Amino acid sequence: MILEKTLKALEFDKILFNLSNYAVLDRTKSELISFSPLSDFKEVSLLLDKTQEAYSLFYDHGISGVFYFADIADELRRVNAGGTLNNIELLRVADNLKSARNLKHGIAAINDEKIVHLRKISDSLYENYELEKEITSKIISEDEISDNASPRLYSIRKNIRDINARIREKLNSYMRAGANKYLQDAVVTMRQDRYVIPVKSEFRSQIKGFIHDQSSSGATVFIEPEQVMELNNDLKRATFEEREEIYKILAELSSKVVLCSNGLTENAVALTEIDGFFARAEYAFKTKSIRPELNNQGIIDIKKGRHPLIDAEKVVPISLHLGEKFNFLLLTGPNTGGKTVSLKLVGLFSLMAMSGMFIPAGLDSRVSVFDGVYSDIGDEQSIEQSLSTFSSHIKNLIDILNVVQGKNLVLLDEIGAGTDPEEGSAIALAIIDKLLESDCYGIITTHYSKLKEYAMTTDKIENASMEFDAATLKPVYKINIGIPGSSNAIEIAKTLGLSQEVINGAFRYLSDKSIGFEEVLKKAEQSRREYDRLSAELATNLAEKDKELKDITAEKEKIKAERERIYFTARQETKRIVADKLSEAEEIIVELKKILKAANLESKEIIRASELKNRIQNSRYLDFESENAPIELIKAGENDVKTGKTVYVKSLDAYARIVSINKNKGEAEILIGDIKSKIKISDIYNPEDAEKSEKTVKIVNKARGVSPKKEINVIGKSSLEAIDEVKAFIDQAVVNGLEEIKIVHGVGAGILLKAIREYLKQDKNVKDFRRGLYGEGENGVTIVHLK
Repeated sequence: MILEKTLKALEFDKILFNLSNYAVLDRTKSELISFSPLSDFKEVSLLLDKTQEAYSLFYDHGISGVFYFADIADELRRVNAGGTLNNIELLRVADNLKSARNLKHGIAAINDEKIVHLRKISDSLYENYELEKEITSKIISEDEISDNASPRLYSIRKNIRDINARIREKLNSYMRAGANKYLQDAVVTMRQDRYVIPVKSEFRSQIKGFIHDQSSSGATVFIEPEQVMELNNDLKRATFEEREEIYKILAELSSKVVLCSNGLTENAVALTEIDGFFARAEYAFKTKSIRPELNNQGIIDIKKGRHPLIDAEKVVPISLHLGEKFNFLLLTGPNTGGKTVSLKLVGLFSLMAMSGMFIPAGLDSRVSVFDGVYSDIGDEQSIEQSLSTFSSHIKNLIDILNVVQGKNLVLLDEIGAGTDPEEGSAIALAIIDKLLESDCYGIITTHYSKLKEYAMTTDKIENASMEFDAATLKPVYKINIGIPGSSNAIEIAKTLGLSQEVINGAFRYLSDKSIGFEEVLKKAEQSRREYDRLSAELATNLAEKDKELKDITAEKEKIKAERERIYFTARQETKRIVADKLSEAEEIIVELKKILKAANLESKEIIRASELKNRIQNSRYLDFESENAPIELIKAGENDVKTGKTVYVKSLDAYARIVSINKNKGEAEILIGDIKSKIKISDIYNPEDAEKSEKTVKIVNKARGVSPKKEINVIGKSSLEAIDEVKAFIDQAVVNGLEEIKIVHGVGAGILLKAIREYLKQDKNVKDFRRGLYGEGENGVTIVHLK
């Protein structure tokens, strides 16, 4: 049970009003403003599931939401009773059908198995494209019917145009024939839907016809000449025929609306429901809210919660928990320190979750579903009942104690205040005893020292305090659980200008026990703050040392890679030089043979040159025998040629990794270092020592300075250009063994976003993908996980 005054005290009505601003339909806005939080765990879980689906449809799949249409409940009741709808009302019917059709087809086109509940609702939407198209083709606007709405209407309007033209022609001819001298102006005008001419009042007897009107000054009379009376009558008859035909068209359309009125009614209900969840999703996005972890055990664990009604630029996040080791928090601290805001935040977050809304808090925040939420907050003095502030609070507390039970949330602000502190403390302690007996949950704020002492020695309730900076005497808006807080009233009064004499007097009136307890609290707070400071310093030092260690490790790896690169480059350069010299020696020997053969001579020098050539050839391998010993090669079979596999390319005398395969052309695209190349599949071999070949490829990559990119930016590209670049980027990432990449595409109109995510669904190398989280770029980026 949640009382209306509790909702108002927690300002939940303001939350619902803000939420309603994100709704499209008028009916949705009205329902959201009057929404009552649910207390059934399964129902609340379902609400949050639907909000999650709406969020995904909105921001992952680019669904634009519900198309606006006006509520047509009254129109449907009237048409079912035999009435005929007008232009505006029929266009509203078409809008209903269009909204249902667009949303139904939009969700149906999305291949996402997580969209379950909203898909079920959208699948049930009624669509009638024939009626929708007929209405919009026949009714041009709120006050115009198309000429082509029916063959008879077309004929009637053609006749009307013809009659109009004949009347104007006849009147113009009449005026040119000599009537001009009697006219105030040589123009044709209309009065009472009949064509007339403006005649000077003194010449009215010169024009035979019917007077329809005169000017306000009396200087002009508007006469329908007898020459066009019959034509005006024809025009009037044609106009009556037009009205009858238009009514007939509207009546026929209305009769078709009757046949589908149930579907239109169900559409309004279903679209209102979906619109409500789209509103929740957009509110969540705008407020940077997350879906809370839901439970029904009274557990509340809020991490960095931000009060949704405080300016996002000014709000200070707070964290607190209750419901596991203790049921209640007794929150103490100075005035304006944030106690009431924290208390309201807990209530609001619970009510928001119970209404299917996400909460503006950190990840892994938890809230509970409660059977009832009760509060006593602020001044509720009742003038009508002649109750004081204290009396009003007590009456509220009595009402709460009469109904409170387990799985209820109770929020009490300044319990026992407004009367003698001694008696107020006693009443407060008795009320807390009763609440703890009922096994409910909640937060209580107070300044009373007796309640702080009570919380130190009693199960199910724990002290908590709003942190206060003793040096600046300003609140920090941080909750410290397990430590009671000091009110610091005298110190605050001193900073506000209260004289030292009065301050000293105040201390004299404090009891020794009160002073001692407050001093203990202050020293405990000082010790805790010193501990926090030292812990923060230690954490900073550890982080710095950890960073230094990582930097050293990274530098060592960099040096190692550079050493391998230099070694590999030197060996490859040596091989190249030796190969060049061997080739040069072979060319010289060939030339020598030609010269000596031409001279018909034999020479020992030829034999000597051949020996030298063989020695050079053998020396090609001497320096590399240890690491690059000849490897036995096996011709690659069809099953061996796979994307991402390391192979030996005989024609290039190099190891490479396969990027893509085109079996129709018998080709494969390979990557050596950062260079891509196309080769014949028949030139691919399997090295016997696969481990060694893998190592060789890695050395080549390091030698060429390859550092696999994990992010690509395609903002400003066309859809085709972006998809081409994304495809090549994914291939490169697969070859380099990356598991996760990031595509930056921006939000914009959503065209590029939608095109890229449609492509990702088809790419066989993509395992799954998601939108960026808060801090990653949100809906402007897509995070891709590769197989």
